[in-house]
Order: sequence, then C-alpha cells, then structure tokens
Amino acid sequence: MNERAKEPRAKEPRGKEQRIALRRLFAGTALAVAGTAAMVAVTLPMEASGNGGPSQTRGEAAPHAAATPSPSTTDTGNASGNTSGNAGTGAADPLTDDEITRAQQAALAGDRTLRTTSEDVQGQDGTPQFLTADLTTELSVREGERHADVFFYDYRDDRFVKKTVDLGTGKVVRTDSATGVQPAPSGQESREALKVLLASPLGEGVRQDFQAATGRPLAVPAQLRVQGLVYERSGTAGPADCDGAHRCVRLFTRVVGGPWIDTRQFVIDLSARTAHRLP
Repeated sequence: MNERAKEPRAKEPRGKEQRIALRRLFAGTALAVAGTAAMVAVTLPMEASGNGGPSQTRGEAAPHAAATPSPSTTDTGNASGNTSGNAGTGAADPLTDDEITRAQQAALAGDRTLRTTSEDVQGQDGTPQFLTADLTTELSVREGERHADVFFYDYRDDRFVKKTVDLGTGKVVRTDSATGVQPAPSGQESREALKVLLASPLGEGVRQDFQAATGRPLAVPAQLRVQGLVYERSGTAGPADCDGAHRCVRLFTRVVGGPWIDTRQFVIDLSARTAHRLP
C-alpha cells in the first residue's frame, strides 16, 4: 500500500486537560468525540440477521464493543437531514437536504485554504472530507434564524474543522478547528477503511472468514456492510499514532443478507492508510 505522503510536523501536546478542553469546544453537536470519557456502550442485536429474520447460525453472534457510534452506516447519508424541502423552520426542524448542501457550499466558499489545500480520505487534494451537518442549537442563535454546523476533516494535517453557517445569509459566522480531536467517522470513511483493510495482508483473514461463512469468495468490498467506530488507544496498546493524532477506526462488518464477520481485532489508520491487529 502507498502511504499518504506528508511533510513531518511536530505533534502538539495532548495532555488530559487539553483533550477535555478540545472535546468541550465541539460539544453539543451531532458528532460524538472519541475517547474514554466520551464512550458509550454499543451492543449489536444477537438475533440480527441480514434477512430480517430472528434466526442465527452458530458463530454468528454479533460483536460487542465500547465505542462511539458512527453517524452513518454504508447505507445511509453522512448528514442529519431527513427531508427533501428547501428549508426547515425554526429551531426544531432538522436540516433539509437542500440546507445541508447550501451550508456545505457556503462553508467552503469563504475559506480558500480549506477549499484548495486540504485532503479527503481518498487522498484527493483540495477536497476536505465532509463528515456531517447538523442544526446549531446554541442559545446565541436568534429566534427565527437557522444556523448549521458543518463538519469536515482535513487529512493533510489531521485537523477537525467545524464551520457554523447562517442559512439566512449564507455566511460563515464562526470557525473552529483543532488537532487531536477525532469525531465519529462518516459512511464514506468507513467504506474506505474496509478497502484499506482488505488491501493489506490482514485482509486475507477477512476473506477466509467470508468464504467460510458464505461458501463463496469475497470479490468486492460491497459484499460486506460496514459501520465504523473511532478508535483511540489506551495506554501503550494499539498503534502509536492512534492517540488522537491520526484518524483511526475499528469496523463492524457483516455479509449482506448474512452473518457477521468479526473484524473487531483490527484498527485501520486512515491517515497513514495502514491496517493493524490489536494485541
């Protein structure tokens, strides 16, 4: 695999106090920040099956993990909009698809640096990775106004960016950014992590498990459904850069219409495009 080429840069200090402060900076959003203090338990149903039935074959037990859930799986969008209208009303209506598009465009329009020098999860220059968008709930928003928080991840320097857009004026009213903060991965990032895993030597084990579970070879990643969870190492276990410096995820995978494939022991570093097995 080709690792993403980057100029070396000094790591910023990430003490406990700084990490808490950074998480508070982005608190109150649709994105959950990874880390022990922000983790919630996720239990996938033991009786879950791709066919929608209650049956479960031996060895098909769904994995369990303590992790922050991703805002999307591979079958859904990355944002919180769930209506097709042009605009919502007030502070209660969720963002519409049109508002999400407009907010995303406005967030990039006034930031030439982010728009031209950033990098997405696939390594495309000049394209920051869009994560999600959500309606701002800050008390400073006046009655009748609608502001949208738009979230990006810049893989060029592993930086999380939040831009707040006034949907009425189309202007960015606030910008926050930080390194060492890892929000939940988008569906696109989860799919890319699966590709990185399958392309690595560790992917052979996944292919063998798929063959054993289905009786057929794993030809393309689309044969698996995947959900990504942010991984941040605790202590000395796990890849060194997965301490918040790099974009690291774990995957929960299952055969489309079939059983789970256990990939909990793998960590994919999307910043370096490498896959690792946990000890």
